[in-house]
Amino acid sequence: MLSITEKIGSLKETELFSNASETDLEGFAKIAQELHLSDGQTVFHAGDKGDAIYFVVNGQVRIHKSGVELVRRGAGECIGEMAVMDEEPRSASMSSIGNSLLLKVDREDFYNAVQGNARLIQNVLKTVVTRFREDIDRQVDATREKERMMQDLTRARELQMSMLPTEDLLITTADGASLEASGNCNPAEMVGGDYYDYCSLPGQRVGLVIGDVMGHGFHTGLMVSTAKSCLYTQVKADCCIPSVMSAMNDMVFGFVHSDLFMTFCYIIVDLQTRTMSFSNAGHSYPYHYRASTKQLDMLESEACPLGILEYQQFETSQSEWDNGDIIVLYTDGIIEAQNGEKEDFGEEKLKQLIMDNVHLSPVKLKETILHKLESFCQGTDQADDVSLVIVKMGARND
Repeated sequence: MLSITEKIGSLKETELFSNASETDLEGFAKIAQELHLSDGQTVFHAGDKGDAIYFVVNGQVRIHKSGVELVRRGAGECIGEMAVMDEEPRSASMSSIGNSLLLKVDREDFYNAVQGNARLIQNVLKTVVTRFREDIDRQVDATREKERMMQDLTRARELQMSMLPTEDLLITTADGASLEASGNCNPAEMVGGDYYDYCSLPGQRVGLVIGDVMGHGFHTGLMVSTAKSCLYTQVKADCCIPSVMSAMNDMVFGFVHSDLFMTFCYIIVDLQTRTMSFSNAGHSYPYHYRASTKQLDMLESEACPLGILEYQQFETSQSEWDNGDIIVLYTDGIIEAQNGEKEDFGEEKLKQLIMDNVHLSPVKLKETILHKLESFCQGTDQADDVSLVIVKMGARND
């Protein structure tokens, strides 16, 4: 327990009472309650009734809100000076950093102690004005930082979107075989984790890829950018499926934020042999509509998502294609999208949309699916990135 003299000495160290006499402070010292706090102990929460002022004798306390630390106070500082001015609830919480010792003075006791003492009242007003200015400065700094972060995220989004194909793809060979592809990506946040691409490969082949990085935000967008760079570098050196899948896995596994992983599907369409080779690392199976049988199959091939295992073998599967066949690649943001009743869009709706519109061009089929998805969600917030790629082989049909 502190003596009255020790309490007076601690109070006199604060700005609030720096020019007060010992006689002035004796009354405060007698009514001040000691609070011995352990590390992390909370004194009050945001929303609690503001009915006291606190003086730090030893140690430190942190003022925080929604998990964000706003400011720290140490010996010779006070907290809650606004609580002696009004009865509004606490705007933030206060917790101890390590062991600390505080003096607490209730509002009514504070009023009684300063009553008739012009010098102390003036000090209280001066302290409150100073804190107001500090709060305004912090809010200005926070606003500037938020604006800077939004600018960074905007640039990151622009960079990520620039990594996606800017045009639809149309390739026609001398013997009449053709491939047309059209894709779209709509991130749920400023920067998303979906990635799709298509590119020409040697020997009248086309590479199709789609991937989904776990999560959203800056680091997922950074991985998407790194994924494209890795893909294009590897494709130039060796575009075969095992080499590309292994290179992508190495990239994700060695990413600076190793807690991220990525689902990924890579397909090579050979326009000369009319075959497809593909491998899938944990991604939703693409659909293959076969015009000859009017059936919708899945291109099934299994492996762990990229980045989970340092070394793994990637299975390469093959399938044939014919004129009018359609390949649909998508991310789970489509089938897991929900409406206001929490119902999933689901695979069945997607499959039915494909079957009902196989006569459309890739662009029109893509637009039809996305429009139906938007109508289904009925304006609910988009929870995940939505990416869709439609590929059609053979003669074009509008």
